[in-house]
Amino acid sequence: MKRRAVLLSLAAFLLLAGVALALAPPPAPQIDWWVISAGGGHAEAGVYTLEATIGQPVVGRVVNSTYELCAGFRCDVTVAHKTYLPLIRKSD
Repeated sequence: MKRRAVLLSLAAFLLLAGVALALAPPPAPQIDWWVISAGGGHAEAGVYTLEATIGQPVVGRVVNSTYELCAGFRCDVTVAHKTYLPLIRKSD
């Protein structure tokens, strides 16, 4: 009788532990390594997009339904071109 109670308790514990593990949220994405890229450009894979600048550590914005990563000095910059130096134009 005692052995049966122990086995039932163990089975119930394992069943509840399995359910708890199955319902646990997935782990957050991790970056376990880094690089310094040598060239600029555009890289895209699925929901991830990377805009890079020559000589800058990997930069850009990565967004999905849960997470957002924005790295580098170009991050969150709206594209607005202004002329800060004197502009010389050829007139006809």
